[in-house]
Amino acid sequence: MSESDRPGAGSRRVSPLVAGVVVAAIAALALTLMQHQPVAPVSPPQAVRAALRAPRVAQMLAGSHWNRVVAGPIDPGLEQVNFYAGDRVLAAVALRAGRTETQAINYRQMTVPYGDWIAYQPAVLAALCALFVLMAGVSPWRRLRNLDVAAALSLLLSVLLFQHRYVDTSVLAAVPGLTYLLVRCAGRALGAEREPAPSTPLLAVITPGADPAQRVRWLRVLFVVLALVFLMVGVSSFDAVDVLYAVMEGATKLVHGVLPYGHMPPGIIHGDTYPILSYVLYTPLALFAPVSNVWDSVDGGLAVTVLAAVVGAWAVFRTTAGARSWARAPRPVEAEEAGLRAALAWLAFPPLLITVSTGTTDVVLAAMLLVAVLLWRRPAACSAMLALAGWFKLAPFALLTLCLAPLSGRRLAGALAAIVAVSLPLIGVLVALGGVHGISDMVHAIAYQFSRGSIQSVWGAVHDATLQPIAQGAVLGLVGAAVVKLRQEPHLARDRARMAALSAAILIGLQLTAEYWAFLYLVWVVPLAGVSLLADSGAVVAQTEPAHAAVGRSPETAPALAA
Repeated sequence: MSESDRPGAGSRRVSPLVAGVVVAAIAALALTLMQHQPVAPVSPPQAVRAALRAPRVAQMLAGSHWNRVVAGPIDPGLEQVNFYAGDRVLAAVALRAGRTETQAINYRQMTVPYGDWIAYQPAVLAALCALFVLMAGVSPWRRLRNLDVAAALSLLLSVLLFQHRYVDTSVLAAVPGLTYLLVRCAGRALGAEREPAPSTPLLAVITPGADPAQRVRWLRVLFVVLALVFLMVGVSSFDAVDVLYAVMEGATKLVHGVLPYGHMPPGIIHGDTYPILSYVLYTPLALFAPVSNVWDSVDGGLAVTVLAAVVGAWAVFRTTAGARSWARAPRPVEAEEAGLRAALAWLAFPPLLITVSTGTTDVVLAAMLLVAVLLWRRPAACSAMLALAGWFKLAPFALLTLCLAPLSGRRLAGALAAIVAVSLPLIGVLVALGGVHGISDMVHAIAYQFSRGSIQSVWGAVHDATLQPIAQGAVLGLVGAAVVKLRQEPHLARDRARMAALSAAILIGLQLTAEYWAFLYLVWVVPLAGVSLLADSGAVVAQTEPAHAAVGRSPETAPALAA
């Protein structure tokens, strides 16, 4: 192969840093020029007066001692009015045309915002925190990995603040931990490889008399126990999040031959703002348990969320422990122990149990992303999975650029063909049920995510979106720098830990700069960060073939170690 035929040969004169800065600058300028906030149907004082006149709102606020009110647009036809006592939100009211109440939420009557109350119990959260530290921590304590563990656990504070209705503060509380993980993951992905300082897993430290085989047996039992806990808490939840009802209602529409876009029941505001796979995936459940309002059962959707958490744990295990050898020989016990600890750390991440109990589709997305990382060395399969994830929720489309960047020739053609293969059936559903306007109807509905107004974001919490386009440009700059880096050094893409870290960094950036953020989104990024930062060095090893099988292969096809 000639020098000019190698992947990235034509871009070697381009510095990834320079490319990232240029992309960030151009994107920030363009986004600043395009930035606009939704126009409220009526002025805030008019919306507040309309809300106070609504009988149900007056009843909700009786005896609440509210002392602050904030009104703002959701979209050009809807305005939201929130009533506070200090920093705690008491009630939220959605007004159609700024005048007619369409939805009202009394937060004072809620034990928890959504999900199963058991998952929020201090004893449960404390036990999960302890287990997370035990599975992910190391000795001695002065190791960067333990700081990573602390950063991940700090995100629980955001959940607890939201539970007690400190909405603005809960969003801001997540910023330090997420920013730290973004920087760490970006450095892990794009920086030079460094030998970690010697350390010993905390579990091995507290069980000095046990050999790895014994610990593996204990961990297997613990995995089964924790999976059963998730099943009991998840399926028994009585307060599923509105996202689950939305996708189930959309799936019911599909069963009846109608696209959800523009045809959703009025109970959930903008329940049609997701890509088509979000609804298609739940159609088998809708065949047997259709959902047309918030009073119908969504137990099947809750079970899917539990299954997704377990599948994600399996993907973490496989990515960390590696595959069996070609001869189906037993996996090294040390690798299996490392994989089980990583999988249990994911299940023990305290916000996960809460998130699973809400039934949100974000757990399904997390499983898709983890499977994509597991398949990263198979570009066609990885591209197909990321494309499916993008058709489920939009953010994973940004990761497709990372998967495609180091490819060329047949491998690139195969990956592109895989993307087309998984996309055509979904486009077919849109056209079959919605005609020539089916695709545009979906795009119009999804566009709400990019123009919505919300207090539940970093920019809403600080009441200033001036720097938002600059921050969004910086995230696009990170993507641009990563693409150039992977074109120049395609061997980096064979390191699953690096790619998991890079994916986590980009997704965190997208979350922090978005129009809306919820703690439910933490499950997208924490397992990816865990695979890259909290997996044992040397445990994430390519075990797909014995060492002698790689002799004589090209560097592109030989297995590579993952940090």
